[in-house]
Amino acid sequence: LSGPNGKWFSVGLGSPSFAMKDKPYTIVVDGSGNVSERKLGDHDPGTVIAASLKITSNSVKDGVRAVVMTRPFVGKTSDHYTFDPKVTSIPMISASGLAAIYAYHGPKQRTGGTIKFSVLNSPTCICNGGIKGTINGIPFHKDCLPEPKGDLVQQKNPTCWVETYQGGLSCCHHQNILLDKDQTPPEELLTYHMKFRFYFQPYTEATPTKPASHTNLLRMYYQTEANAGEYDIPKCSSTTPSEDCVHEITAHFQVKDMMRECPLRKDPSCWGNTTGYEGINLIYAGGHCHAPSCISMELYNADTGMLLCSHYPVYGKTHEVFDELGYLALPPCLWGPETEGLAPPTFIPFNGNLTSIKRNNNTYTHYGEMASWQMRGILTNLPEY
Repeated sequence: LSGPNGKWFSVGLGSPSFAMKDKPYTIVVDGSGNVSERKLGDHDPGTVIAASLKITSNSVKDGVRAVVMTRPFVGKTSDHYTFDPKVTSIPMISASGLAAIYAYHGPKQRTGGTIKFSVLNSPTCICNGGIKGTINGIPFHKDCLPEPKGDLVQQKNPTCWVETYQGGLSCCHHQNILLDKDQTPPEELLTYHMKFRFYFQPYTEATPTKPASHTNLLRMYYQTEANAGEYDIPKCSSTTPSEDCVHEITAHFQVKDMMRECPLRKDPSCWGNTTGYEGINLIYAGGHCHAPSCISMELYNADTGMLLCSHYPVYGKTHEVFDELGYLALPPCLWGPETEGLAPPTFIPFNGNLTSIKRNNNTYTHYGEMASWQMRGILTNLPEY
């Protein structure tokens, strides 16, 4: 491992998203040549873990420090990376600092890539993985799913490939500033405050004669853009009237595509043990639709043709709460007790088919558009009638 002498540098192993959120095992060499091992956090320096490296050499030549080290294939703990001889590549991230002490690397001192291995005494297959690239030093990675999951690949949407990417989330990382060429970033930093107000209801456990006062809502999430995280809305023909400029994408998926069978306390997206259940009761559905080009977002039960949820922007007309003049609202879909004026929950089996349709006005090109569904539901069984 080599890097600039007098400044810290590092490498993180096992980072499929090429981001700190993967919390990879990381080797850090500080400006004096001291080596430590860490478990990174999500945008967090992480914690130092038990030493497992053996340093065989540590030298400096022409301003570059080179550290040669060894360690066992199997990690010392679950926080250490375990090398699998059957794995032919390792996604990794690397960074170097502006000073000797391990700290924030800055917006341009980071990158990532994939380490490829060759087989000893045996032919190694070299495959064409397509065009690869980086934006601001960060590897570009998209996993646009083909039909029927989504249709960005079939539409050849520019967001899916680095050679056609025009703008969006991949250009917006910490301390990256987007300005015109003739603009200079101001030196002063803006400070703002946010105030949150939380409401709660006391929880009452179940008794032999009465159910618990509350039921855990499971998080369900799916992107109409099918794993792309965003997409481009291409400009329609200049001869098309603005009111007729409509761009549409669709996705077809099942409830089980959103399932995450893992302990509830481990991650807010976990569903826990789903054994003994047949499906979910849908309680909440909220679509992600950017203003001002959003026309509609619809979710259908593809097995019955039933429209489960639809979003059409509501334009504020007064100065009343939720009706503010000049603002748009996208009211969510809710199900619950009829005594509260809500429609009864909708049961959908795990293998139930869903279809999402998203429409935007495309009078102008729009980058970084999104079409995800944030939903909540309750594990249950098919109702008996």
